[in-house]
Amino acid sequence: MSTYGGFNFTGFKGVNLRNTAAIRMEMDGGFNATVAVPASPDASRAYRFPDKDGTFPIMGTFKVQLPAIATTYYSTIATVTGIRAEDALIVFPNKGVTGGYNFATTSIILIGADPGNGQITLFFQNSGNSTGYIDRVYSYVAAR
Repeated sequence: MSTYGGFNFTGFKGVNLRNTAAIRMEMDGGFNATVAVPASPDASRAYRFPDKDGTFPIMGTFKVQLPAIATTYYSTIATVTGIRAEDALIVFPNKGVTGGYNFATTSIILIGADPGNGQITLFFQNSGNSTGYIDRVYSYVAAR
């Protein structure tokens, strides 16, 4: 039996979980987490965790529709599930402009992003005079 952080743990080797799609972890203080694996009857999967301490990041994409703006600086909020105010956050353009109209007369540049609980506040600089809305897709990585 091994001890870590004052708790005793049984040493597992070659554990085989059958007919299970998720492992649920519940900690003191109401924290819980789930590690889930999508069902795939045709393929076996092997997962290997890195040999290091630290946190696992969350990542994904979100789409933002920016309105016609004539101001130099602009901010908007995107709702993103799983983000918390204390996260370290990186946001970057993923696909450029994905829709809209009359977006050639402006250059809206992402200059910053602040995490919030369930949302990301995006800050833009507009170096032109936007007369139409644009849609953009951004990618993010957050770690706590």
